Amino acid sequence: MQIATVKGSPGHYQIGEGALKHLAENLNDLHVERIAVVTGRTAWEKAKPYLPAAITDNIKEKDIHFADGHCTVERTSRLAKIYQEQQVDAVIGIGGGTALDIAKASAINAQIKSILIPTIAATCAAWTPLSVFYQEDGAHSHYTEFPEANTLVIVEPAIIAEAPVKYLKAGIGDTLAKFYEARSLVEAFYPAGTLPVWLQISQFAARSCKDILLADSEAAIKACENNQVTDALIRVIEAIIATGGMVGGFGGKAGRIAGAHSIHNGLTAAPQIADSLHGEIVSYGILAQLVIEQDIEELHKLLNYYEAWGFPTSLTDFSIQTDDQELLEAIAKKVTREEESIHLMKKDINADKVISAFLQLEDYSK
Repeated sequence: MQIATVKGSPGHYQIGEGALKHLAENLNDLHVERIAVVTGRTAWEKAKPYLPAAITDNIKEKDIHFADGHCTVERTSRLAKIYQEQQVDAVIGIGGGTALDIAKASAINAQIKSILIPTIAATCAAWTPLSVFYQEDGAHSHYTEFPEANTLVIVEPAIIAEAPVKYLKAGIGDTLAKFYEARSLVEAFYPAGTLPVWLQISQFAARSCKDILLADSEAAIKACENNQVTDALIRVIEAIIATGGMVGGFGGKAGRIAGAHSIHNGLTAAPQIADSLHGEIVSYGILAQLVIEQDIEELHKLLNYYEAWGFPTSLTDFSIQTDDQELLEAIAKKVTREEESIHLMKKDINADKVISAFLQLEDYSK
């Protein structure tokens, strides 16, 4: 029997109107006195009105690290050293994936607590005990899974409702991929027999992500466009942050990434993709993965939802021309690098199959 390691959730999770007003009490309960903040500049301005004065009045400028640039090993190590020297008890991460990843990694390195406050719902970064690292020039490097869960996650839905809707759409795309990628991984890793209970929980979470997103995303997108907090928006936020995080938290490698994320990584070889968000590119990757798997029935179902949501369905939506053979080959080569997760799928996949899937998808999307 294999040993299962489950990192299903943060130590504490709170969501609801006014949740941040209790932050001082939460810090007291966690025996946190000295704090540091990692945040995006816009995120800090958006979150401050929701934070208690007892917190904002005591945060000095030197205690705030603005997450300009990328999450790098050098940056997180430098911050961890500062936190240890200043005897910081906890790092509060406020913002999107970059700020939260920097906060998590620096907290782990300094062996202190992490309090995470997402201001957008573009990924499950607030929930998941891992950070994605980049080189200084923005090139993807690696991700590291941490041995400890995040200490506390607090979600104020009103902040997310006020954020640009493109981030919510990105979160929908990234989270929808969890179902299709986890399905492929389980088929590859567990071709027969009853799944272990921890993996059944992961699969249940993955299915819940898909069901909630297909049912509520259109209404949630409209709510976010109007800066309104609705039940549909809250369900989608929780699917992205909490339920999405549980897929990998319980499933481990069988609940992480497969084809859609490799296709995302490959597409970063195209300069046209530079202004696209992670989840937006991953949403296209889902469609390409389905073509590779020849699940055309499911592909057509998703194409209908994508049209309603305003999601990309073809390379031309990213201004990538399908007659640019040199670029397609560069993308496909990067998709199928030896270390890419697409090779965890049951099928043998090479660059030619990826290019063929791209071209087939162009036809289906028309």
